Amino acid sequence: MAGNGIVRYFRREHEMRQPTLFLLILAALAAPMAAQAKAAEPAADRIDRSSGGSIANVKVTSENFKEVTYRKKGSARAMKIPAEEVVDVSRSDTPQPLREGKSKVLAGDLKGALAPLKLAARNNTPWVKEYANFYLGEAHSRIGNAEEAVTAYEAVLAAKPDSRFLPRARLGIAAAWTAGKQYGKAQGVLSAFVREVDAKRLHRQHALVAKQLLGRNLDAQEKYAEAGREYDSVISEAKSLVGRAKGEGEKARLHLIGLRAQRDKGSSLIREKKYSAASMVFSQMANSRNDPLARAIGVMGQGEVSLAQGKSDLARVLLSEVSALGFGAEEERPRVLRLLAEAYIDLKSKGEKGAGKLAQLYIDDLVRNHAGTEDAQAARDLQKKLK
Repeated sequence: MAGNGIVRYFRREHEMRQPTLFLLILAALAAPMAAQAKAAEPAADRIDRSSGGSIANVKVTSENFKEVTYRKKGSARAMKIPAEEVVDVSRSDTPQPLREGKSKVLAGDLKGALAPLKLAARNNTPWVKEYANFYLGEAHSRIGNAEEAVTAYEAVLAAKPDSRFLPRARLGIAAAWTAGKQYGKAQGVLSAFVREVDAKRLHRQHALVAKQLLGRNLDAQEKYAEAGREYDSVISEAKSLVGRAKGEGEKARLHLIGLRAQRDKGSSLIREKKYSAASMVFSQMANSRNDPLARAIGVMGQGEVSLAQGKSDLARVLLSEVSALGFGAEEERPRVLRLLAEAYIDLKSKGEKGAGKLAQLYIDDLVRNHAGTEDAQAARDLQKKLK
């Protein structure tokens, strides 16, 4: 009996060990399979926000001019972010030509971006065609190819009428026409877009940017009084909207629009040779101790006034302060570089030694690091003055 008990004990222990051994073998086999499955998972999408930071490890399911819809990995719950809060969407399934072309545009290699973007624009996937044409429009616009830019921007909306890029495409078309001195066409686009913003209930920030561009359009035609009214309208509404903004990101975007309208108003007054009025605009901004960006734009504007009055030595001091310290105004750097180049070109004409070399340094910096901006395009004319 005892022997039978021992036999039964060992048999039971053997039976108990069998599943354990099986699980160990299964686990050993499952490990590489799990790793392979993980490696096969598609890479995640990423949404970059205008307020800074990104929403990573998500799957973007739809985009339009109102919002971007996405799901977090492993979740079926749909989440949304307003389109005006989105700077960029990086999709994991972006075709190589689009990825390459977009990267080149962002890096400033505008001519190098054209071929891959044209190839991507022939893709039959609507969102790929939409993205490719948008960046193609950006490249052509910054190169100075107005008609090609307009064609590309229009193709964006043909591919997807409710595109997330709708506001930027409309504004891009207007900017291209303005750059090409087709002022009437630009005004028509901008006026229609302001109405479209309200009709489609887009954020009013888009209408403010359109009105600011309309002011610059009128400036280019030397219609300074009309331009001033547009700038004042933008400044007033931006301040009002800042007071009602729901979040810091929205508040910052509206504040920036208002500051740029003040900047453009001051520059318009300079072109009209109303230097005292321009000085008042910029001095008020320069005294904004708790607003670094306003201060930077104000000091830069004071330098611009001094330059227009022939006070190149004072202008370079003020502009160098902005260039050296920044004040958080990196987006204004191309303008500072252009004005510094102008100041040193003027000093060169007055016989200051080394001024020409310094002007060339600023022009080179502008062309190399800020390709495609309006100020970089203006650098070509400055280059001619140096010769």
